[in-house]
Amino acid sequence: MAYQVLYRKYRPRDFSQVVGQDHIVSVIRRQLETGRVAHAYLFSGPRGIGKTTVARLIAKASNCTSATGRPCNACPSCDVFNRGQALNLIEIDAASNRGIDDIRELREAVRFAPAGGGTKVYIIDEVHQLSKDAFNALLKTLEEPPGHVVFVLATTELDKVPQTIVSRTQHFDFRRPLKEVIAKRLAAIAKGEGVALEPTAADAIAFAAEGSVRDGESMLGKIMAVEDKTITQAEVEEILGIPPAEALKQLFEMIGKKELAPAIELVNRLYHDGYEMEYLTKMLIGYFRDALLAKTAPQAATASEFTGDLVAFSADAIADAIVELIEALAQSRRSPIPQLPLELAIISIISAGSGG
Repeated sequence: MAYQVLYRKYRPRDFSQVVGQDHIVSVIRRQLETGRVAHAYLFSGPRGIGKTTVARLIAKASNCTSATGRPCNACPSCDVFNRGQALNLIEIDAASNRGIDDIRELREAVRFAPAGGGTKVYIIDEVHQLSKDAFNALLKTLEEPPGHVVFVLATTELDKVPQTIVSRTQHFDFRRPLKEVIAKRLAAIAKGEGVALEPTAADAIAFAAEGSVRDGESMLGKIMAVEDKTITQAEVEEILGIPPAEALKQLFEMIGKKELAPAIELVNRLYHDGYEMEYLTKMLIGYFRDALLAKTAPQAATASEFTGDLVAFSADAIADAIVELIEALAQSRRSPIPQLPLELAIISIISAGSGG
């Protein structure tokens, strides 16, 4: 059998396997159970968090012969969906099918009922990329949809979808799952693959995934291609180019002690060792935030992740440092010198007395 990437191999086959979107799944499951499925949905949110997955599950559940409102994964219809051969599921990429002629073809196609019965589900991904004329053509179909059709529109840029379209759909806003939720998912996948994934390693991948379950699964697959027995945090950091946690602690304490030259030298050493400066800045922001919680709200859950020395910092100084680092992060993608925004932030933090 050909190798299958993890995010496809472990794609949820039932709503219960969807990660981090309970507020949406519970509503849609109830709609399916009561036969009150909307004729059009609009799913918005960052990429890789389950929009298309939930849309496919709606299609599978709508065509399942068990009549329970959820995929049974045992009937012939579910089997066809699981094998990726369902004719009642039509996926359209609006990025490459964005013109009015494409939508006119869709309008003609939706008029015909499925040959084998059931419900046709059209998923239009990145729907915000449709042209103005294409949106107008789609609007007519959404206003008077055939009873055998369900539309699911997905977008990462809700503000670019006309309100006339939004108003004719049921809108669900997908959220980024918590790091802990993604880490748990990765641990379950690793176990299924017979790989020992250390908890700190799962946390490191989840952090690098930045809220995207799909990205986290792809990263895990990349790491497993190199190390398929036991995966440690150090291996994750090396393979993904994530700065070591110990480096964050050192940098934090150098700033606290106003050791400007060693701090700048450490940043440059990490850069020349191949670590991403954007990652380093994001991680440093997280580390300072944990420090702030440890200083002001020790009972907060994330405070336990902080291991540095707080003596040199006041709460106000930490807060000011976070503001400087967030600005550095915003500038990092535009800077011709990758480490420069972080260097300038460190200089500003120390010179303002934030380390005192």
